[in-house]
Amino acid sequence: MMTSRVTISMHPAKLQAASRVFNIKNNCPFTVWPATLGTPPLPQSGFELQAGAAISLEAPPHFSGRIWGRSFCSTDSSSRFSCLSGDCGSGQVACNGGAGGVPPATLVELTLDGDGGKDFYDVSNVDGFNIPVAVAPQGGSGRCGATSCPVDVNSRCPQQLQAVQGGQVVGCKSACLAFNTDRDCCRGQFGTPDTCPPTDYSKVFKDACPLAYSNAYDDRTSTFTCSGPASYLVTFCP
Repeated sequence: MMTSRVTISMHPAKLQAASRVFNIKNNCPFTVWPATLGTPPLPQSGFELQAGAAISLEAPPHFSGRIWGRSFCSTDSSSRFSCLSGDCGSGQVACNGGAGGVPPATLVELTLDGDGGKDFYDVSNVDGFNIPVAVAPQGGSGRCGATSCPVDVNSRCPQQLQAVQGGQVVGCKSACLAFNTDRDCCRGQFGTPDTCPPTDYSKVFKDACPLAYSNAYDDRTSTFTCSGPASYLVTFCP
């Protein structure tokens, strides 16, 4: 049986950068169930991280995909696992390479060894927000800046955008998800940067998290690059 190279620390610890590793840390005061989706796939597609816990996943060459957090998760009497926020629909803790998270969900998007051999990475609220998150290179060369959405957008989410489950706000929808109009989704006649400027709703996300994507054309402020063989630290509730 093949065993993935995965190490888990159940206590806060300093995470050491290694060659092409994604170090994922939960600084939230609650359990997060991170999920991954990409090509080639990471060694784990979904797992539990209790408060203060960390995990290191070896990243395959040319990985391109996303990492997000799930919350308010439980297993029902038929042993089906599900989450009120960020659920991937597998019925298990592992997402098994299936669908991405049900929005709204804050995404960390990474492409290794992209154009010019650079890594490209960002934090995106284009599909809405559920959990604060940050991503920071460990090693590498060039500017290699950190990016994040460290603010709890749920606490300032307009009522029209709130994702409510069980009487509590578990996420903040994008205007596209909430209203599904061409204007809010930057499609059709609004499918260019010139015809789809920020709206009052997208500014809710941009004002809270200036470094994160708030609409489809935020590349100038929200796409980050790093050269060289960097590893990446992804932190929930940075």
